[in-house]
Amino acid sequence: MYNNVDAHSSQIKLARKFTSIFLLGPPMNDKVVRLVAHLFSPGEAEIARHLPLYFTRPVEKIAARLNAPPNVIRPHLEAMAERRVIYRSEKGYSLVPLIPGMFEYILMTGRDTPWHRKYAELITDLYYTGFIQSYTRSPVPAVRNIPVQRAIETKNHVVDADLMSEMIERHSDFAVLNVCQCRQTQRFLDEECKRSSPEDGCLAFGSFAVSAVGRDSARFVSKEEMRDIVQERFDKNLVFLTANVSPSSSNAICTCCDCCCHYIKSINQFGAMNSVAPPHFLATLEEILCNNCGKCVRVCNTHAHSLSEKKHLFDQSKCIGCGACEDLCPQGAISLVENRAYKAPSRDFTRLGLKLLPRAVLAALRAKIRP
Repeated sequence: MYNNVDAHSSQIKLARKFTSIFLLGPPMNDKVVRLVAHLFSPGEAEIARHLPLYFTRPVEKIAARLNAPPNVIRPHLEAMAERRVIYRSEKGYSLVPLIPGMFEYILMTGRDTPWHRKYAELITDLYYTGFIQSYTRSPVPAVRNIPVQRAIETKNHVVDADLMSEMIERHSDFAVLNVCQCRQTQRFLDEECKRSSPEDGCLAFGSFAVSAVGRDSARFVSKEEMRDIVQERFDKNLVFLTANVSPSSSNAICTCCDCCCHYIKSINQFGAMNSVAPPHFLATLEEILCNNCGKCVRVCNTHAHSLSEKKHLFDQSKCIGCGACEDLCPQGAISLVENRAYKAPSRDFTRLGLKLLPRAVLAALRAKIRP
């Protein structure tokens, strides 16, 4: 079946494991096998396919499953962990999904080698098969947008969760990842971002910041520096996407664009809007005031605004409430209105997980029966 791929049977078996719905995996195909063959040698693949998903297991238990001495297995696990193709914690080792998961984990260090560049090429090729659509049929609001603060701070019903300033005030540890993995990938493919650069890495808060710096994937910044970085990213018309939890919870924020970000592309092309929580505010258009200048089109990352024969069109179903268009419109034709579907974010990741679990199971079951 995989005659076009020079792969060992152990690599094919590991590729099949990565297609699991519990790892948000793609259908089994040549692209998956080719990617796994690049990431793992045949011997490493034989070890890796015995690793647990997500939750780490000590080397002794992994060795027992392989019927091999721990001192023989450990160097191979360490080598894979150093390349970040498996996850390592104080408790042991595990597998993580190809994307999201391994994609971010491998590239967040900012390393640029032929191996990393080939990986970027292969994972992008797999991503553009659109397999993520299998998991976006049911609403699973795991992600939320944090809007441009100056566009919403005069509203009467602004809540703390809407404000980046509130998130900054709630934490004492801040970090910026070495690179944005999506923009880094685009650069590896000889395509530069239209809004930003790979050096504009994700923003991390609380324990997320401490962990990222501890793994040499980020640098600490001060509270004042974080305020300046946030404003700079808003000025670049980037979209702030984060887990759907309250500002007090440790978290990370991706500052995304439509030309590079895999998640934004999933929203625009592969139905991932179902994973975005309904925003507190939505843009609305007063057509009589619009002069069809197109400025809103240039800043809208989800293509809610468009021009057709020099006529401005607006599709509110594509709006994630970032507020960039309202902030920029010179005619005052765009305003933000409260969204009745809005619900406050969960307090922390545990509560978010419990809330989303039934929906996630349904999405996974639907994905299992792929068309």
